[in-house]
Amino acid sequence: MGRRGVSWEEFVVDVSACFRDNLGSKVVEDFNRLQQTGTLAEYLARFEELRVIMLLRTPNMPENYLLESFIGGLKPAIKSLVRAFKPQTLDAAIEQARFQEEHIQALKLPLDRSFRHNFSNSKPLLPTPPSHFRNSQNALLK
Repeated sequence: MGRRGVSWEEFVVDVSACFRDNLGSKVVEDFNRLQQTGTLAEYLARFEELRVIMLLRTPNMPENYLLESFIGGLKPAIKSLVRAFKPQTLDAAIEQARFQEEHIQALKLPLDRSFRHNFSNSKPLLPTPPSHFRNSQNALLK
């Protein structure tokens, strides 16, 4: 049953209190379980969404907790390198994660066709020795 004659401020406080606990506990759970499954950009966008809400709930949340949560949710191939660099700030960890993701993507790309083509059709840098010279060298090595 509703109350009558409620001020706007009281109404806002009551509505906020009604939804705060449900939203807050779900956000904490989602934040603690967040894992990178797609690109770093997708993970970072979701991390930032949840981080903002977490900071609204707990404004004095330690930076180290956010840093460890971010690193902990990264894909293993990215996480290991980011941890190796021991970033001291969330911004440093994000930057290192971006470098590692770029590196992984670069390793997946095939060599540029023109690059391979230039090597396969190029002449040797040095002339091939005459066959009698190669035979004498092979005899010495035996």
